[in-house]
Amino acid sequence: VYGGYGLSDMGGKRILVRYAAPSEVVKVNVLKEKKDYIEASVDEVVLSSPDRRQAPCKYYGFCGGCQIQHINYPSQTEIKVDILRENLERIGKLKDVPDIQVIPSPEEFYYRIKAQFKVSSGKIGFFAWGTNEIVSIDECMLLHKAINETIPSLKELSRRFSALQEIHITYSPTEDEMLIKLVMPTSVEKEKLKKLHEEIVSKRVVGIGVYSVISSGLSRRYYIGREFTYIKVGNIIYRVSLDSFFQVNYSLWERFINSVVNNGVYSNALELHCGVGFFSLPLSKVVGFLIASDANGSAIRDAEYSAKLNKVGNVSFYHENSYDTLKKHAGEILDLLVLDPPRGGLSEGEVKLILQNKPKNVVYISCNPSTLARDLKALHKGGYRIDSVKLIDNFPQTYHVESIVKLSLS
Repeated sequence: VYGGYGLSDMGGKRILVRYAAPSEVVKVNVLKEKKDYIEASVDEVVLSSPDRRQAPCKYYGFCGGCQIQHINYPSQTEIKVDILRENLERIGKLKDVPDIQVIPSPEEFYYRIKAQFKVSSGKIGFFAWGTNEIVSIDECMLLHKAINETIPSLKELSRRFSALQEIHITYSPTEDEMLIKLVMPTSVEKEKLKKLHEEIVSKRVVGIGVYSVISSGLSRRYYIGREFTYIKVGNIIYRVSLDSFFQVNYSLWERFINSVVNNGVYSNALELHCGVGFFSLPLSKVVGFLIASDANGSAIRDAEYSAKLNKVGNVSFYHENSYDTLKKHAGEILDLLVLDPPRGGLSEGEVKLILQNKPKNVVYISCNPSTLARDLKALHKGGYRIDSVKLIDNFPQTYHVESIVKLSLS
């Protein structure tokens, strides 16, 4: 089920089992018991599933970054399809859901160009499943090999800064260079950081920002070097800054774009949560005019820069939240609406505005099957039919389910 658990039942009580596989018999250790469910972990496999394999990562079972690495990759995507369909039918009350097409990742390992390492007392790694205990690692099999090559120097850096809490990395395969965020409660002398950058940190690192955690997220204190890099996808070059998001699975970039963009020609389009313009710039080739917005000011500045860099003149970017964008363009005739919301999905107000305006076509990119199902239920009730559903596996070895749904007015 969603979350990476195997699901069983005992006397009407649900049992969620870590590291289980479909259709197998296991002995478990109970981790916690609640009124309506039990959470457990596999202690012994009595009758193994044909889908089970020996997980290739030596940290698997200790580190919480992966949840389904013990299942062979083709079966992982089948399980995610089942999870997605079950959510659409149970939560969304949707009948006659089209066959779900699968876009598997060409690389099931070493695909991530972004990392968020947890740091404490010279240890670098990730939290164990369900805890704040750091599992120290020398390599992560999900991360691009270039990021793994920097881990020794990052460990040395963490020994120099005892207050360091996290290290965030963005890697550009195009430029073979990295941007790094150091997250700590106190600042550090800029000259000291410059010296350590020269002496310790990988030459691939072209920019380092120092950040602290505040109630609203991360606040930048300062940076040294360059605060952006460039990433090329197909024939489009994107600028990506320290505070901007970019799709993490480099092996799926072009397929992801093609799955969103590749049908129809549109006069007027609107895109919400556009980020750095990952979909916006390719969409410019099939729309007369596109308005795109995002609440992240850094991402919008990158998108505007990239539009000029790629000589795209029919897209306007706005720094505003998605509700305000929908409200501002209420009443306009739209051929296409592209949605890529965070895990919480659409707000009730956003759904209401969409149904009032009724754009002819909607593309909904989701990273959470339960909120997707909830939102599709409302859109379907409001007059939309589901034309296609695709599962794009951006996160092999993990429970995360990403999908692309295309809708049109009935």
